[in-house]
Amino acid sequence: MKIGFLITARLKSTRLPKKLLLKINRREIIRHMIDRLKVSKSLNNIIICTSDNPQDKPLVKIAKEEGIDHFLGDEEDVILRLYNNAKEFKLDYVLNITADCPLVSIEYIDKIVKKYRESNADLIRCLNLPHGLYSYGLKIDAMRKVCEIKKVNETEVWGRYFTDTGLFNVVDLDIPKKHIRKDYRLTLDYPDDFEFFKKIFEYFGKNTYKTSISEIIKYLDKNPQIAEINKYCEEMYKKRIKEQEKIEV
Repeated sequence: MKIGFLITARLKSTRLPKKLLLKINRREIIRHMIDRLKVSKSLNNIIICTSDNPQDKPLVKIAKEEGIDHFLGDEEDVILRLYNNAKEFKLDYVLNITADCPLVSIEYIDKIVKKYRESNADLIRCLNLPHGLYSYGLKIDAMRKVCEIKKVNETEVWGRYFTDTGLFNVVDLDIPKKHIRKDYRLTLDYPDDFEFFKKIFEYFGKNTYKTSISEIIKYLDKNPQIAEINKYCEEMYKKRIKEQEKIEV
């Protein structure tokens, strides 16, 4: 089975301009994410899934420098971009999350793949992990079906096509209690998120890319002042996403 991790990435952010190119320890945020994904033994391909807008060309350059693949697709229709990416690279299964999650959990990537082999589910989620550590597992045929039934071309937030239509088998991974920490936010949207990540990378240093979810949570438990840096950002994020997640089929 050919498995690809598609990193949804654009440089259009206005809240934190060109956030994926911001550097910590002299490496861009997206390169830190790539470093982490390369640790996984479950992945055959790592692909930056971006758009054909010229502003996103720096992401293509990074993909080439890091020895991974890239795909240029529709600017706004994210689920179509992911589906076309999967077809282009002849993938049998896809994992996905946005590029602003540089510490996405490698161990749960492996768990998603294992669960797919057992269940053949259309969408596999691990949303009870801290925001920024989870990813999604997507069946190729299910993405195709979403592309057929949707009536809009703006699909930056596509999850409800799977959960609200009654057409798909959605499986949520069982998450051990020690990893269910909704009070921790590890995604990059706002300036204070960036300050938070600088503290994380400063502490774990050159080993950050292979740091486990348990180690990250242990560090934040012992240093609550770090988690407080960007804790308030989650409410702003939820409000914005709620405005974007309406679907039409």
